[in-house]
Amino acid sequence: MKSKITANLGLRIISLFFAFILWLVVNNIENPTVTESYVNIPVKLLNTDLITDAGKVYEVIEGTDVVERVSVKAPKSVHSSLNAGDITATADVSELSSLDTISIKFSSNVYGEDIESIKGSIDTVKLNIENKRSKTLALKAGVSGSVAEGHLVGEVTTDQNLVRISGPESLIDRVARAAVEIDVSGFTNDIGTNLDIRLYDEEDRLVQDSRISQNIKSVGVNVNIYQTTEVPVYFEVSGTPTAGYRVSGEPVGNLQTIKIAGKGNIIRNVTAIEIPAEEIDVTGQSADFVTEVNVREFLPDNVFLADASQAKIQVSVSIEQEVSREISVSGKEVELINVPEGFRATVAEIEDGTTIDVIGLSRDVSAIRANELKATFDILKWMEEQEMEEAVDGYYNVEIDFGLGDNVTVLEPLVLVLHLSEITE
Repeated sequence: MKSKITANLGLRIISLFFAFILWLVVNNIENPTVTESYVNIPVKLLNTDLITDAGKVYEVIEGTDVVERVSVKAPKSVHSSLNAGDITATADVSELSSLDTISIKFSSNVYGEDIESIKGSIDTVKLNIENKRSKTLALKAGVSGSVAEGHLVGEVTTDQNLVRISGPESLIDRVARAAVEIDVSGFTNDIGTNLDIRLYDEEDRLVQDSRISQNIKSVGVNVNIYQTTEVPVYFEVSGTPTAGYRVSGEPVGNLQTIKIAGKGNIIRNVTAIEIPAEEIDVTGQSADFVTEVNVREFLPDNVFLADASQAKIQVSVSIEQEVSREISVSGKEVELINVPEGFRATVAEIEDGTTIDVIGLSRDVSAIRANELKATFDILKWMEEQEMEEAVDGYYNVEIDFGLGDNVTVLEPLVLVLHLSEITE
């Protein structure tokens, strides 16, 4: 029995060996080992909290978190089922080098035991690691465009006035301001909207980077739109100049009109701005007087200047020295006016050679024509000044009026005797 089993043993072993070799050859011919490439394999970073927990931020540079080409050596039958999604590329931050690089490790979640090798076109991820920085910026709101004619942009407000940004130190240091801008072109009414916040550097260039985080991305913005109109400014003068001087003419401002703004229902009722007399006090002045008035102080409630440059108005008041003149009033008959009913009134005649001295500004005094003067006395007016309720017989000293007006004064009024007598039947 033993002889049958052991007979030709060597031959049998040789046969088995050649059979195995034949199987390998046939199998390799039908399912050869080949190398194929898979493109754009993303690299997953592991343990990134080791960077962030240290108060730093990182950025993958040179696109090294994507391997452009990965070569896989494996039997052809494996490649027929393998796709890019089956290949994993990882880089563990715990293995970070002093040059801020991390080796990439490749693997496959399928056919791992059948794959001979996996190699990438790059073998490291390169990082740029910086300190993390935060800062708070005041949020500014502005407008662009022009509102409709006859309107003005008023106050622009936001429902938040601060924005906090965080990110790489070098990037955060670039940001100089945060702002929102709203286009008001053609608007005639108030605007309320929501706008994205934009970041700018010192040279007003937009800073956009996904590495910057903000506590708020957008903000509510409200814009007041006001109507405008132009109104005159009127001035009054108070006080008395130095003796021998008086105000000449009306006060004159370097602006005769100003442009105001406000809600339509308010400014349509504003027809002028009046500067009170106490603001222009010429007491004791003996030369032309100039003062500055802040017109804002005299605007009605909820009305403001459309042009801030018009806030201060210079007001000039001309002050001239008085002149005197002697005028003859001889031969004038005094006309009595408003004689009380039931009374007879007579007045003494003006004596020959009678003169009056008048004083006033040169132009007013020189304009008086003696032959045109008319002497009058208004009895009713005089009675009112004397608080006489009814006329009483008697003789009264009264001052005669020559109709010189308010700009010329008689130094010593002409006094005559008035006789009132009741008419009896």
